[in-house]
Amino acid sequence: MSFHKANKSKSTRINQGDIFKNIPFIEKYFENDGKFELGIIDFPHIYILTQDCDLEQNSNERIKNSSGESSKLDKYLISILVAPIYNVQHVFDGNHLEFLGITSERHNSSQREKIKQNQNQRYHYIELSDNLNLSPLVIDFKHYFSITLDTLEEKLENRECQVEAIYRESISQRFAFYLSRIGLPNL
Repeated sequence: MSFHKANKSKSTRINQGDIFKNIPFIEKYFENDGKFELGIIDFPHIYILTQDCDLEQNSNERIKNSSGESSKLDKYLISILVAPIYNVQHVFDGNHLEFLGITSERHNSSQREKIKQNQNQRYHYIELSDNLNLSPLVIDFKHYFSITLDTLEEKLENRECQVEAIYRESISQRFAFYLSRIGLPNL
């Protein structure tokens, strides 16, 4: 099992390890008979993957810029990396993407145990303290995406908690490992 300590955050900026609820993601936009339409996915929870030093430098530079102390924006972030978080039982049952009309494979007891032990590269299993009222969760590294900082700043009240630094490092390392995989051709 993988217990992660997390706390309610009073920070006024976005932080690595923040968990947000009810975040919209614009999947696509298109024109239909002269009208623009948006395809929006509402993720129940997301986890902030972008490194905290980058988020902090961006915030500090934007504050200096808005107060007239500096005119440069070398550390400006256009978007940040996030990954969706799903209820672990929904992942086990294969219905975590039901809101997209997608059914996934059901996981047997052996696969479930591997996910819970963080032995499946794709997922990172998280159990948080009971006072946060969040069931056991799974970060799905395969579905990572970027979202604008402005979008999240407008949803700051949707921040559920922030995973403590020691646990964020483990999640970052596992995400980097997942991205560094090399696909070999089928021979």
